Amino acid sequence: MRELFPDLWQTTSEHPMTAFPHSTSNAYLLLREAGNVLFYCTGREAIGEKHGEADLDRIADLGGIAEVLLGHWHEATPSLKRIKERFGARIVIHARDAAPVEKESGVAPDVTFWDRHVLPAGVEAIPTPGHTVGSACYLYRSPHGRTYLFTGDTIWPARGSWTSATFEDDGKHSAHRASLDLLATLKPHVVLSTISPDNTQAEVLPDEWEAATAAAKARLG
Repeated sequence: MRELFPDLWQTTSEHPMTAFPHSTSNAYLLLREAGNVLFYCTGREAIGEKHGEADLDRIADLGGIAEVLLGHWHEATPSLKRIKERFGARIVIHARDAAPVEKESGVAPDVTFWDRHVLPAGVEAIPTPGHTVGSACYLYRSPHGRTYLFTGDTIWPARGSWTSATFEDDGKHSAHRASLDLLATLKPHVVLSTISPDNTQAEVLPDEWEAATAAAKARLG
């Protein structure tokens, strides 16, 4: 694991997608006095491997995990159950992705939501359907001065540009386009995705972020 900012750590990179072996996946640990928050899920690649255990041990040293905020159900694997059992973490997901999370991980979410609102952890949950019907992004304004936007697989950096993909296709990608339009109105300083061919986190300027969401929309076709 590595420290990105005073209150944000990135887990060891994994490569869980056999069809795309060079794609990198990370989770992110947000440190909070009221309880740490893990975005996405770590240990997805292979449970029990040395680096996965090392990450969980480091997370324990940093205060454990109070909540796991999932961006969509593709992040759910048996490692989610392991994290919940070790740390007593509450699992949070959009209601539309709750059932497949339980099916894939063996653990039911503790908290589900439908609408955009601020969670008790002080993180804003923003439904962004398109990649899956229950995809969601999360916005957090850090007391250290930066605004973090956790985008899951709704949009991610890729070889100098930005891209996106949808699995809930209506032929026009209408929901996903609307979600990207919504994200374009936000003003993040740092964008952190689940997966990328290079780096899952990127610092952005306001005009860069508008261009990023436009580029991702163009990739949808």
